[in-house]
Amino acid sequence: MSLMAKLSTPYHRLSVEDAEQHETFQERPRPSRSRRVLITVVIVETLLLLWFMLRPNQPKYSWPALVYSPAQDAVEYGITSYAIGGDKRFHVPPSPALDEAWSDLYNFGISQVPKSEASRLPNKTHPIPGDEANYIVELDVFHNLHCLNMIRQGLHKDYYEDAMEIDHLDHCIDWIRQALMCAGDTSVIVWQWDPEQQVTTFQGDVAHTCRNFDKLRDWGKKHQIRTHYDTKVLIEDDIVVPIIPKEFDL
Repeated sequence: MSLMAKLSTPYHRLSVEDAEQHETFQERPRPSRSRRVLITVVIVETLLLLWFMLRPNQPKYSWPALVYSPAQDAVEYGITSYAIGGDKRFHVPPSPALDEAWSDLYNFGISQVPKSEASRLPNKTHPIPGDEANYIVELDVFHNLHCLNMIRQGLHKDYYEDAMEIDHLDHCIDWIRQALMCAGDTSVIVWQWDPEQQVTTFQGDVAHTCRNFDKLRDWGKKHQIRTHYDTKVLIEDDIVVPIIPKEFDL
């Protein structure tokens, strides 16, 4: 027998049943492209849902700010409510203890940041004379608290003889007005039935989404300026910041 004869496979005619099965196999439709896409989307969404459910607890952050802040990594959001009159340190007549409580909120000096962070600010700031690698900044929340404290002192001129004049207080009032409008807190105040007064009354102790102020204060203390700042010294630098147009007025 020749080699080709040994390697050849004998031909067997398909039976009618085999032919029908073969035709059925060939005619089985393949899944459509849209169906494959749908299955893929379902699988991906399921995996994402499992990841969100099983991931470790993360700090609660809001959406990114539209302008850069060197303190943005210190921002942590959480849910709390206002304790109206609950903190007895602030709900007392003027006294040295009250002044110390207010001072502890913001009066640890202005801050400094390195040039790499100053160059990312939406507005140009000034280098620190004698320490030109760092630049002077202040978080607006601390200035707001300073202004509010000055207004508080202005209401008690019998105790604070060196309280600010009305012109400066007007500046502070308008600054805080714009800060409140800028923040635009959309937390919902409610009215509830007061069984003692037998009326429906305003309720202020409602849930708010707030930044953790302790984190911001820690940032301020950590970045406290370490050099005397001489405001009469001009230092030229090469930082150029873009012009950011206002989208609306406050």
